[in-house]
Amino acid sequence: MNRLTPAISGLLFASVLLSANAQVAPADAATTAVSRQGLRMDDRRPENPFTIDLLGRPVEITGSWEYSDERRRNFDLQSSRLRDRRVREHELKLEARVRPTADTEVFVEAVGLHETRHTQGSPRAQRNGAHERGQSWLRIDRLGGTNWSMQIGRVALIDRRSWWWDDDLDAVRLIGSGDGWRLDTGVAHQVARVSSDERRTPPEARGVTRWFGQATWELARRHRLDGFWLIERDDSRRPIAGSSAAGSDSIDPSDFRGHWIGARSSGEWRPDAGLRIGYWADIAWVHGREALTGYTESDDGRFTAGTTRKRRVRGHAYDVGTTAIFPIWLRPSVTVGYARGSGGTRSSSRDSNFRQTGLQENKARLAGVKRVQTYGELLQPELSNLGVSTLAAGVRLTDNTSLELIAHQYRQPVASSTLPGSRLSADPQGRSADIGREIDLVLSVRESRRLEFTLKWSHFRPGAAFAPEQRDPARALELGVALNF
Repeated sequence: MNRLTPAISGLLFASVLLSANAQVAPADAATTAVSRQGLRMDDRRPENPFTIDLLGRPVEITGSWEYSDERRRNFDLQSSRLRDRRVREHELKLEARVRPTADTEVFVEAVGLHETRHTQGSPRAQRNGAHERGQSWLRIDRLGGTNWSMQIGRVALIDRRSWWWDDDLDAVRLIGSGDGWRLDTGVAHQVARVSSDERRTPPEARGVTRWFGQATWELARRHRLDGFWLIERDDSRRPIAGSSAAGSDSIDPSDFRGHWIGARSSGEWRPDAGLRIGYWADIAWVHGREALTGYTESDDGRFTAGTTRKRRVRGHAYDVGTTAIFPIWLRPSVTVGYARGSGGTRSSSRDSNFRQTGLQENKARLAGVKRVQTYGELLQPELSNLGVSTLAAGVRLTDNTSLELIAHQYRQPVASSTLPGSRLSADPQGRSADIGREIDLVLSVRESRRLEFTLKWSHFRPGAAFAPEQRDPARALELGVALNF
């Protein structure tokens, strides 16, 4: 698969040079549906972006700068330990988009990252910077005069609720649409390292091939049914027992071969009175086999591989909810939701805990102007052996400014000492299923297409699942700024 790298680069370069004199015709409906691929749900760009001329073709230059300043209080759930953190992050994106011909589009993106992390009690802050290869793809529309498009390169795989995926992948994909239907499917395999702080392709991504897909049917106006699938095959070489590796970033303890399959029903009713009632219902199953290799760490930091054992993976999950928006002053809204990922046996021969695809972000809009973390801004858990009850209320202070109060309650179906995806530095004991409760307050301001602000306050109160000395509340306060150009 590494041979694809020069091929992709050659296609991008040739498509620009060989078609400099081609005439760009207006795009049809199928082309318009995918013309802004590459932007995420919350991304905004100017309506009239900065444009330069390249070999007679207009090239749009766009980008964004995002800054976040988060103060994390008591994430170890012990107020006696002064280990609070302040984390400041910068993300800069530079993008170029050009249509060499009426039926082709090229998109290239570069990403720069910088993080400053200061932990209470530490003498100095930790600073890390990196640059990443962002999306870089060629899309060919109207294949053979049809409504099908092909995209090749590093592409954005985006699900509206980010429950299945919201990530960039090296892939070849096909996108087609017709009267009331749409199909997006492809094959992904990482061909090179993504970030400058990686020495090579990370072990967890090495040898992994994915076949992904999403089929959509419009059942009626504003009502749709989606089908999802993801088949994953990890063909990376398994370590020989007794072999050693330098550093935790060189080991791959888990190789998974299996599939996810599921569906979503979603939509919105708009009665004549102006009331809006939206709903969603997701369901998914995961089946497969996992090869697990144990490692022991020596005093010099090297890891020695043990034996490899295999186990079956079986799990299921669902996420359902509804949002009502009332046609009165401030457009108040109420959201009720419940999500559950199965829990159960986790042994050397079987794992009955649901696991998400690893590509998810779990972000969606409730009734505000921006997406929020659907399972909590502070905790941000994976939906694995976990039930999450959600109750939210919000208002629109203006058309483009919203204030939302969101409450979550967490409970494990089977008490466990692990909480996958959690941002806490404390783990539950595995004796109680009561993980705790979280309250989030989110203010989102998008009065300008170019400048946005977000303020988030979160408070997590741990439950009986944690040790008695680890039940002090955790808190977070985050300011976010986004500049789009």
